[in-house]
Amino acid sequence: MGVFIKLVENRPPQEYADPSAVDVTFDDVTKGASQVTYEYDVLPSGALRILRVAKGEAPVVDTTYAPGLWFRVTGQWSGTWE
Repeated sequence: MGVFIKLVENRPPQEYADPSAVDVTFDDVTKGASQVTYEYDVLPSGALRILRVAKGEAPVVDTTYAPGLWFRVTGQWSGTWE
């Protein structure tokens, strides 16, 4: 399934000139024995963490978005609020 994030659009235009830059997708990979899925959780501060989960391994933080940078996320929620 992966994780899809919609980012806030009021950022400096020179950094985000491409309108598609407000959408970020982390796609799951399932090729042969290599299976990687992406999940997310939200910290009490409002920071969004994207977790990379490889088959048989513990989740690893892949990316973190500040509370004011994102406003919508869909995908597999990792579980608890910390």
